[in-house]
Amino acid sequence: MTKKYIVDLTLEEREYLEEFTTTGRHAAYQITRARILLKADRNQPGGSWCDA
Repeated sequence: MTKKYIVDLTLEEREYLEEFTTTGRHAAYQITRARILLKADRNQPGGSWCDA
C-alpha cells in the first residue's frame, strides 16, 4: 500500500509543533493534529509509524 501523504518537517516546524503540544492552552483537536504530524514525519529521529 502506498503512502497517501508524505510528511517532511523542517527542524523549525518540528520544534514549533513540539512546543505547541507541551505548552500553553490549545484545543484538543489541534494538539492531536500536531502529534499526528510529528509522528508521521519522515525525518523523525528514532522510531516512526510503520505502514503495517
